[in-house]
Amino acid sequence: MTEARSLEAIVSGLGFVDELQEGLWVADSHGTIVLANRALATLVGLDSPKQMVGRFWQELFPSAEAGRLGGLQPSGDFPTATDTIILDRDRRQIGVSLALARKKVEGVAWYLGTVVPSPAARQPGVASTGQQVMENSVDGICIIEQGRIVYVNRRFEEMTGYTTSQLGRLGLDRLVVSRDRNSVARLVTEPEKVTGPVNLEVRIIARSGQEMDTELHIVPTASNSHTSLLCFLRDVSRLRRAEQTGTDFIATVSHEIRTPLAAIREAMALLSESGGAQLGDRERRYLAIAREEIDRLNRMVDNLIQVSRMESGKETLNLMPVELSSVIRGSLASLSLFVTKKKLEVSTELPAGLPPVLADKDRLLQVFNNLLDNSIKYTPAGSTIRISAEVVPPDAPVLSESDLLSNTRYVQVTISDSGPGIPAEFLDRIFGRFERVDPHGPGIGLGLSIVRSIVEMHHGKVWALSTLGEGASFSFVLPLGDNA
Repeated sequence: MTEARSLEAIVSGLGFVDELQEGLWVADSHGTIVLANRALATLVGLDSPKQMVGRFWQELFPSAEAGRLGGLQPSGDFPTATDTIILDRDRRQIGVSLALARKKVEGVAWYLGTVVPSPAARQPGVASTGQQVMENSVDGICIIEQGRIVYVNRRFEEMTGYTTSQLGRLGLDRLVVSRDRNSVARLVTEPEKVTGPVNLEVRIIARSGQEMDTELHIVPTASNSHTSLLCFLRDVSRLRRAEQTGTDFIATVSHEIRTPLAAIREAMALLSESGGAQLGDRERRYLAIAREEIDRLNRMVDNLIQVSRMESGKETLNLMPVELSSVIRGSLASLSLFVTKKKLEVSTELPAGLPPVLADKDRLLQVFNNLLDNSIKYTPAGSTIRISAEVVPPDAPVLSESDLLSNTRYVQVTISDSGPGIPAEFLDRIFGRFERVDPHGPGIGLGLSIVRSIVEMHHGKVWALSTLGEGASFSFVLPLGDNA
């Protein structure tokens, strides 16, 4: 008989265990209860101590407390004592004082827990307000310590279909689909590298096999000389389905509008060619305005269709090494009339020997066209627009973004104008669909949304900085073409 088995046999054979007023249990290294006394069974409303054998000891406590207690890491010489709450068989809360100790025998850890009712803990208001908030949150919440889930709230259990003990053995990264697993695993296994809140969109797989679109918000917290991760999981499946329905509707309507617009434009072109000589100056001016507006409507429709295709994942990229200088020249050439009309100066600062980026050249040209067109609109006549690029330093904060490629070099491009600037509350919103700082300005607010979609398809990131009255700058990062 091994020494570990002897420990169990000795404790089981002590007749006074059932005479103790304290509730007592012994759990193995996995946290499974192998022995409980009569006082503990009575405290939680069970008929026999045997009904507790085989349960995970943390299941005796509310999820928030189980997570906290799991991180206490008691030792045999210095048992941990704390006031907490235990659950009876009807899930009612009972205030108790807990002593938790751990003993190792031949490398095998055994846990010994004792509890006694604590009158003070039964008083209203003693239970943690934070615990109550987490238990009743509409979001699934879990706490991860040293790569292991030590606490989940009721909503997290409902979303996944797993219990606390099952999730502790499974791990957060095993809950997500394979496409999202690496990014989640990297955060869970290296929590010390999570320097701030992280937001991800991941798809999880419940115990039933059902997949669910979620937003995962991870916040690092320092405790006991190590970093814990507080994770919030929100079900956005219905929202994504509604967004997809809206996207499909826009794509369908936009496609159907194309045909009558093309017919109207062709009719106007024929009218201009055949009857131009008979039309007066005012009629020709009205006809020119109508043709310009038709062209503007066609551009809007094209943008709507493109946004719909990118959001549905139907847009593909033709990636290759692309020289930034050639794309910038091409964009400036296409917008030269507008630059000349406003007498703007465009300053380009590209370091010598700048490596090419890995990009779809046509899509990258569209990014520059949209950003430069935006800068031209808001830059006062006779002012300057600046374009700069540089290789991103390895320790730059932007490289810690979850959507960027790991172990990959990036280049940052910045386009700055000297316009009126953008209010702080709009800096994040302007990349959304149909968002405009000036509600009466030109366009329908899709240009920057297209920029964001294209950049993110390249595993990049785009953002804006601005101070009112001092212009605005738009920056984006793209992977270099020399990464291997």
